[in-house]
Amino acid sequence: MDEFIGQLFQDFDETFSILGYVVNILICTILLFVLSIVYTRYGQAISNRAQLGRVLILVGLTTFIIISIVKSSLALSLGLVGALSIIRFRTAIKEPEELGFFFIAISIGLGLGANQLLPTLIGFAMLIIVIFALNYKRVSSFSQNLLISIKVDENSKANLNSKINDIVVNGANQVELKRLSYSEGGLHLNYHISVNNMDRLNQINTALFELDNTADITFIDSEL
Repeated sequence: MDEFIGQLFQDFDETFSILGYVVNILICTILLFVLSIVYTRYGQAISNRAQLGRVLILVGLTTFIIISIVKSSLALSLGLVGALSIIRFRTAIKEPEELGFFFIAISIGLGLGANQLLPTLIGFAMLIIVIFALNYKRVSSFSQNLLISIKVDENSKANLNSKINDIVVNGANQVELKRLSYSEGGLHLNYHISVNNMDRLNQINTALFELDNTADITFIDSEL
């Protein structure tokens, strides 16, 4: 009982190092700044990534300060639990990716706030490598939804469909026909294609217009 009471009134200033605190908060700021740049450059969310990148820095530093204050005081830790139980965040997370980067920022703040420098640095380095690897795959081959609408008479529908399919297959790395519909005087197709670069998209577009210069052709980024 006496030991428990002693922990409640422990003066954490006895173990507090100003130099260590300053070094950790500087490292935390640098890591969060790097995380912000990575999210702005490689994030796929359609929201304002630059603005959210700045928020990640604030969230991480706030977490660092909180953990630095409560880590050596049981009373403050219990008070933090009570305070967080009455706080409600009303801002919705629109993208799962945003939630993932928020957790990374919080993890950096937690690790350095608890003075766990080496595990935090190793974990952050591994996360950055994973992010780069995932985005290298995405950049090297990007996906598009290809929508084609062509006016055609009844007798040439089957033949035209075959020619369009050959053009798309020859121009793309991967092709998946999502929808094929016939209407009065029209042929409508929806492909999901994967291409290496914009030149391949231009080749498909040019070949389709050579087939029918009145065609309605739309490319939509499948990441949206």
